[in-house]
Amino acid sequence: MADRAEKSRRDRREPHPLAVLAGVLAAFLLLAACYVGYQALHILFPQNVYETALPATVSDNVEADGVLLFDEVYVSGSGTLGYLAADGERVSAGTAVAEIYSDASQAVLRQQLTQLTEQIDLLQRSQNTTSLQLDTLLRERSAALYDMMDELDAGAYDEVSSGANAYLLAQNKLWIATGDSANFTDQVTALTQQAQSVQAQLGNPTQITAPQTGYFVRASSSGRLNAGADDILAQDPAQLKAYLDSNPTLPLDGCAGKIVSGFTWRYVGVCSAEQGQKLLGQNGKPLSSSVQIRFPGQTDRSFKAAVSEVTIDEEQGLARFVLTCNVINGDVLCLNHAAARISVGESTGLRIPASAVHYLKEDGTEAETQGENYIPGVYVKYGNIARFCKIDPVDNDHPLVTDGDYILVLPKGTDGSVSQVRLYDEIIVSGQNLYDGKLL
Repeated sequence: MADRAEKSRRDRREPHPLAVLAGVLAAFLLLAACYVGYQALHILFPQNVYETALPATVSDNVEADGVLLFDEVYVSGSGTLGYLAADGERVSAGTAVAEIYSDASQAVLRQQLTQLTEQIDLLQRSQNTTSLQLDTLLRERSAALYDMMDELDAGAYDEVSSGANAYLLAQNKLWIATGDSANFTDQVTALTQQAQSVQAQLGNPTQITAPQTGYFVRASSSGRLNAGADDILAQDPAQLKAYLDSNPTLPLDGCAGKIVSGFTWRYVGVCSAEQGQKLLGQNGKPLSSSVQIRFPGQTDRSFKAAVSEVTIDEEQGLARFVLTCNVINGDVLCLNHAAARISVGESTGLRIPASAVHYLKEDGTEAETQGENYIPGVYVKYGNIARFCKIDPVDNDHPLVTDGDYILVLPKGTDGSVSQVRLYDEIIVSGQNLYDGKLL
């Protein structure tokens, strides 16, 4: 009897498996209900999203396609060529710009001779130092090292060699000044003898000279257009568009290169009629102010240019224009047909999301879309209160400037502006039932 009583008490103390399963299921359902309720609460009453108003500068660009016109003459010459002048190097009439080799081995010898000559020149210049100021020499070495690192970081690999030579020159001068090396006479003598031996093997290849003074461009670096400048300038917008689409560039076959006389060149381009309007002033004539032209993917440099001609063809939706530039470099000289980005001006202001803009009617209620007399603005978080701050309406004095999904707003205090937005204001990008004075 006692054993049965004890067993009965144990059974009452131990939980039944079904009861345990039911408890676990109830807890799971409670957690699921809480999660669904939490998500529903955020959907019905979403939290406000904020973004700080920060300063920004946006360029007003024209994307175009076109050709570059230079005053150029071709340098005749063919065969196995070795170049003595770099692209964009200014040469005088009669200067040797290339030479013709009888076989490929001469090209190797010319390269060796050039390297030896550069080393000799570097060592001779190192011995000519008169500075005994170690601080000055150390600064020169550091500056040369930083310049070389900047060139590597910018991907300007063509300039790394000259940067390395500048660093070696500074280091050699430092060795001379500190007495670590008395001179480089023995090295110069050995290199000179080696250069004489290479020169003897090289012989005297036939040289090609520049027919006139100007900037030299190698045949392997550029090409030529299959139409003359006068014919291209005579084309209307539709004709120019068709010409550009026909792949108008040909190789410089049978030439060693070309010489561009003078530093003035023209860019004849075509763009959409809408973008072409940006190249016109309010008087309908070409902009009197200068513009900046770039060639993305070709060179990082911008060039100042003047707008010479603009022709708008509204029916075709095209615009044809001519830019004149008086600045030149080796990268531009190698171009013939190239896409361009033309900056006609820059706008500065505070960058805010376009989706944050609201429009209030005269009675203070919010409108769904922009209206003629509606007041544009954004809601700004002041402490824990939402305040409606005006921004300028879009008009001739305040054109709309966009940057992707953002717009530029003039900051408070700008002359001729009614904007009330300040730098670093917390703009309410999205929120529920916003109104001026709402407690957040």
